[in-house]
Amino acid sequence: MNEESRASVDMNAIKYFLMGVALILILALVMFNPIRIVRYDREPIEVQVVKKEITEQDGEKLYLLHCEKADGEQEILELHKESIGERFEQDVVYKQIKTGKYYSFRVAMKEEFKSHYRTVCGAVKLINGFSQETTASGE
Repeated sequence: MNEESRASVDMNAIKYFLMGVALILILALVMFNPIRIVRYDREPIEVQVVKKEITEQDGEKLYLLHCEKADGEQEILELHKESIGERFEQDVVYKQIKTGKYYSFRVAMKEEFKSHYRTVCGAVKLINGFSQETTASGE
């Protein structure tokens, strides 16, 4: 082997060795410092929609539902564009929800979507009054 080929072999070996060390360091970093994803729980609730309201806050339209639970507790829920999914438009869902009707919602905490109120997530289900479990737990 001549000197030129020996030098190129040595350079390639050094290059592959350094790439291996870098890969091991990256894997160690990921293993000992995993990415933490915050997961929020979604609470299923049954409510009667008492009033609907569209208001503006911070230059953004808020679609609000004033609701009453089985135990008589009042709560304001928000239809947030990110929480109801890509398949639905918040103004369309808002128009389909009727006051005086009973609904089953999955609700997320306001921190999850950076909203002003607890947020309705996903599909909205119309029900015939409060279920027996909801009524019993509200007493």
